Amino acid sequence: MPEKPRANRKNNNVPSPDNKLVAIARIINARGLHGELKAESLSDASERFKDLRTVLIEFSDGSVVEHTVERTRLSGDAVFIKLKNVTDRTTAERFKGAFMCIDSEDVAPLPEDSFYIFDVEGMEVCDREGKTIGRVLRIERYPANDVIVVGMKNNDIMIPAVREYVRNVDVKRKRMTVIIPEGLPTYPKGKL
Repeated sequence: MPEKPRANRKNNNVPSPDNKLVAIARIINARGLHGELKAESLSDASERFKDLRTVLIEFSDGSVVEHTVERTRLSGDAVFIKLKNVTDRTTAERFKGAFMCIDSEDVAPLPEDSFYIFDVEGMEVCDREGKTIGRVLRIERYPANDVIVVGMKNNDIMIPAVREYVRNVDVKRKRMTVIIPEGLPTYPKGKL
């Protein structure tokens, strides 16, 4: 799962209600006096920022405004971006907390057997016999591997996102087939 989990946009995995936008960065502050913005990258595909010509800015009130990008530069997980019509610090400060988004059709291609988090969340989860056991609530990132949090009728479970347990992911049908590891602990609904 290539996208990093951070920010209020549910780990860069939930497109906007119309399922068209994917957040690639969250603007955390203005930088300098000439309208440059500092953003936190929400993507492992940092090369996407180098060729960014336009960006959709989604504000906390849900409004979305397209902006022309003058320039970008990267420093670790930080993205410094200068938008064409943002020319002073006061204007730039209005962008704090907004998300830099792209259309879901413009996401970076993934290697085989990799999926965007927003494609997996909400998926029906079935066992090998095809019986529905729950839905994917979210993906959590850990150093060893990602973990799929599955909401079941009375409790929640965490399944390691590895080939041994995740047997099939059908993005088109929004369905995942898993093998539940023996002895896997369950947690009261909503406690994970």
